[in-house]
Amino acid sequence: MTSHYLRCTIKNPFENVFQALSGELGDIYAKEFGKSGESLKGVILGEHYFFRVKNDAALLVTLEQASDNETRVEIIACAAGQGLMGISYGAHDSYVHSVEDFLVRSGFSVEVEKEISYFDRNSPLY
Repeated sequence: MTSHYLRCTIKNPFENVFQALSGELGDIYAKEFGKSGESLKGVILGEHYFFRVKNDAALLVTLEQASDNETRVEIIACAAGQGLMGISYGAHDSYVHSVEDFLVRSGFSVEVEKEISYFDRNSPLY
């Protein structure tokens, strides 16, 4: 299994970003956390079938309200391939970038801060 990581800032209120992403990607799970006056957070889980690997890829999106008009987003996609080598043929990379593309097509301004190919728990995030 391989993973791909992308951290970005969206110049838009948390609610707008969460609603767009959860509606498009949250086919497994989508939940907001926090109360009025607190920094809001959100988690979205999704999956998508990739024909090239004949398998599903999983997606985790976390959101955090940075200010009234700015939202921090982390996107992690994991994909397993088929066969002895389990090669994912870049499905995890494609899934992450399809989220970024969706945000741009939806009119959001996306500022990419960090991207890690072949992401794992030992990858430096900062």
